[in-house]
Amino acid sequence: MKKYIVVFLLCFFILGTNAQIRVKLYNGTPPGNLFSVNNENIVTTGRGRVENVSIPEIVVYKPTTQDEKKPAVVICPGGGFTSLSIFDGGYQIAEELNKYGIVAIVLKYRTFINQFYADYKKCPNNDVERAFEIIKDSALVWHIDTTNTGIMGLSAGGHLASMKAVSKVGFKTAFNFLIYPVISFRDELTSAKTKSRSVLLGKDPTENEKNNFSAELHVSSSTKPCFIVHAQNDSTVLVQNSLAFYNALVKNKVKSEMIIYQYGGHGFASYNKEQDIGWMPMAINWLRANDFLRK
Repeated sequence: MKKYIVVFLLCFFILGTNAQIRVKLYNGTPPGNLFSVNNENIVTTGRGRVENVSIPEIVVYKPTTQDEKKPAVVICPGGGFTSLSIFDGGYQIAEELNKYGIVAIVLKYRTFINQFYADYKKCPNNDVERAFEIIKDSALVWHIDTTNTGIMGLSAGGHLASMKAVSKVGFKTAFNFLIYPVISFRDELTSAKTKSRSVLLGKDPTENEKNNFSAELHVSSSTKPCFIVHAQNDSTVLVQNSLAFYNALVKNKVKSEMIIYQYGGHGFASYNKEQDIGWMPMAINWLRANDFLRK
């Protein structure tokens, strides 16, 4: 407990109206990094993104009222593991969740940098686990109900979230949000446009590696409820990813809800411009219907 409080005191600073606390996941050079240099770069064009993330951190967004323990969500942005669409697919979503009294924690996990890591495929998942460790040990300070804490992942971040949802080790999430998620690394569910599998596993992964990193194959009756959003015309991450995962949830009698838009493409964050609709109100209704959030 004390070591995390020290990290908290050393690393936090005020970011703005909603964003309140920034905490590095590791003291010193993160395990798995071969170098201590930090060449992180922010790209402002398009949706905006962060590249060359080698020093992972979390940014904690706390609701205005903090008089009691709140539900919390860890947000994993997308970006194909080469960058992070952390602005609309991270910070903006966190601000929206705050409006409903939810503590939102945006995870800036490590992105691929050539020859920078001992074994990159372990790094993003390790960052997820480390984030939950810090959240658990800082729960009293941040007014978080750890029994009511979930994960949200978008695109490649959805792969991290789905793998966490089916994991038998580490922190157990109470619920899971999967937004146009990369679920599977099997050939038949991997689009030619997606780069997530090749970045994480290399150009020639084995069948065992593909199956081990395909979350739909690991759903069980102990998997917690899921809320899934995808667009049928998504050519980057095939909608079949979400369909396969949802079918596995149904087979295992896991309470879940799925929204499939006819249009929307990929990377629309919380608002589908093609259909002029946002999924956040439906997600909040789902949380309330399942008693994860007060009605």
